[in-house]
Amino acid sequence: MRLSTRFPLASPGTKATMFRNHPILTASTTVKSLLVTALVNATGTGAFMSGSVLYFSSHLHIPGDTVAFTLSVCALVTLVTTVPLSAFLERFDLKRIIITLHIFRGLLYSSYLLADSVPLFIAVTLVVTIADRLSNPASQALLAAVLPSDKRVEIMAWRYSLQNAGVALGALIVAVSIFINPGFGYPLIMLLNGLSFFIAAILMKPVETAGTSAVMKRRNVFAGEWPNPRYLSFVALSVFFLLSDALVTVAIPLQISDRDDAIAGLVGVVLFVNTAITVFAQPRLSRDITTTEAASRALVQAGFLLAAGAAVIGIFWLSSGWPLGGGLIVGVAILALGEARFIAASWWLSVELAPEDKRTRFLAVYSLSATAERAVGPLIASFVVIQFGGIGWAAAAMLFILCAAAVPAFKFVDRGQIETSV
Repeated sequence: MRLSTRFPLASPGTKATMFRNHPILTASTTVKSLLVTALVNATGTGAFMSGSVLYFSSHLHIPGDTVAFTLSVCALVTLVTTVPLSAFLERFDLKRIIITLHIFRGLLYSSYLLADSVPLFIAVTLVVTIADRLSNPASQALLAAVLPSDKRVEIMAWRYSLQNAGVALGALIVAVSIFINPGFGYPLIMLLNGLSFFIAAILMKPVETAGTSAVMKRRNVFAGEWPNPRYLSFVALSVFFLLSDALVTVAIPLQISDRDDAIAGLVGVVLFVNTAITVFAQPRLSRDITTTEAASRALVQAGFLLAAGAAVIGIFWLSSGWPLGGGLIVGVAILALGEARFIAASWWLSVELAPEDKRTRFLAVYSLSATAERAVGPLIASFVVIQFGGIGWAAAAMLFILCAAAVPAFKFVDRGQIETSV
């Protein structure tokens, strides 16, 4: 059989048709506005993430231990306040809430330019952290309401890719600015982040929410349904899946720094590979998730991919030099694919397992999985993987296999079936 028959080449017309049918190019004005908003927001966030600690310590002259302690306390406060405040947001139209939060955060981040004392720094950080945490479940609920269900996960994947690209762009802008002129570069961190929120608020105007569940009726804040044991178990399971992030961003860099036989610059290469795969592979690994059954299968696949990535790193950790570098890159690439598959599945399940008019509070509860991982992930990574090397990576692989094996026990089904079975 001829090669052209077995593997037909797409004609220019076919490629043009595929390009015209791209889900983003054919999306509504609402979807395009949300995607551009995400890119702008992420650019400001990337600027803040890359240089905020330096700004606080070098420009505002706030002691490093004070910065660390303030961030930890603020994180603990958000654990307590995010869910009840998210339930309160259900009383209002989500679009207006998000625009208000954008403007509020723009003002707060800009006010860091005037935070010339420790008490003012602590006050601004506390309020802005709460506002940031509230924005995530509100945005997720709005996306669930306005995106078509058969394209929701794929569009959210493109949004996620744009966010990663925006973070990289913001970090690059700040790095170049500080290198050229620190006196200008440091204030630019807060100016760029604050401006991004003001622009995002303007970009949200064309978003159409009429006729969707994004328009909520006023109600008793704590009335109605709250996450059941099935949903809470899914939140707990997600914490273990999310440990892959700590392995890549904490365990690997620290392990490499402790080894004299590692290739110089390997940490940067590993993190670049992880980011690049996330940006380019996320949409492709998300487009098939249009049902709860497909999301459940993806969750199992994610567990085995994460296990495979950890196993590869554990095996090559016994080597050195170029074999070590190549093994780490391959292992991190597999971990990135597994993480992308998990993220796509979690987007679907966290929304579909929640009632439409209570999604904000349910998604606020689900967001606690990421908060919990950020709290315990670095500790687990440093203790298990860093202390025990290859054996620690083997333990991580077994943990992800157990996560994959546990998924069928949850018996994830559509919301309607859950309500009839409970």
